[in-house]
Amino acid sequence: MVFKWQPTCTLMLACIIAACSSSMPPRQTTPDTTPPASSDRPSSTAPAIGVPAPTGAVPGGPKVINIDPKPETTGNPTDGIDPNIPLETTVTPKLEPIVKGTTKPYIVNGETVTPMSAISTPFTQTGHASWYGKKFHGRRTASGEPYDMFKLSAAHRTLPIPSYIRITNLSNGKTVMARVNDRGPFGRDRIIDLSYAAAKQLDIIRHGSAQVEISLIDPSQQTPLQAGAAEAAPGNSATQTAPVNATGNAARASTLEASGLYVQVGAFGQEENADRLQQRILNAAPETQSQLNKVYNGKTFQIVLGPYPNQALAAQAANQMRDKLQLPTLIFSR
Repeated sequence: MVFKWQPTCTLMLACIIAACSSSMPPRQTTPDTTPPASSDRPSSTAPAIGVPAPTGAVPGGPKVINIDPKPETTGNPTDGIDPNIPLETTVTPKLEPIVKGTTKPYIVNGETVTPMSAISTPFTQTGHASWYGKKFHGRRTASGEPYDMFKLSAAHRTLPIPSYIRITNLSNGKTVMARVNDRGPFGRDRIIDLSYAAAKQLDIIRHGSAQVEISLIDPSQQTPLQAGAAEAAPGNSATQTAPVNATGNAARASTLEASGLYVQVGAFGQEENADRLQQRILNAAPETQSQLNKVYNGKTFQIVLGPYPNQALAAQAANQMRDKLQLPTLIFSR
């Protein structure tokens, strides 16, 4: 028997197919499971200049950075770093225009961060510091410059770009000046990321991190002598000696009353940090006790040597502090 397809059957089949398709849920797309960047320091850490706004960012609004903190990389972070490449040892603070775009607020893991729009001192901060090296060497920084791990530079979340800071390792009293030219650190509980050169001077390469105090420097408050101190000619440091015995007691803060030239070797927001540096100098160079002063200027506690009657003797003292204790120095007159 031959079955003949009737128009009625065609109509019924079409109704069944339509009913089935109307009752099916829409197809679910596979969610994007791509993890965020593992580094807490993106290759371009300038959220205001050139970092694409990820999903969730409002057009025209603050840039958004979502960081998934990861453990520190295992292994020796200095592997592959040529020890023969010379490191920058000093920087001279100078007035520079703030890079356009680096003062705009941005968002990190839901937290709005508002950078400083101008140099404003006093600014001191105490916290954890780490360093970053070959992984980011050559990549663009927030200033637009390539990161050079062999120069004295740093990344901070809010300080003006560029600006200059003094960093003190609170575990050993070592101090260095560096130029802030990048944003970060993001992800972990740190206040500053240092270049390889800066971390090496502070002796934190081996440990990877350290507790530090940072102080913002205002170049407009420096005299020409201060600015030139970091560039003083190297040489053998003949020191003025005073046959006195060093004491272990921290001296009380005083004011500078005598006129002459002075060498500043540290400035701190907390007096105990100034005391620690003062004691370190006394232990290493007890002959400087008669010229070693702790001064409070109403904002910071400064450790200074002097007074010296002329530039040559002040430069000798500055060279001694740099060569013997690796301390950055500033010469000023009073």
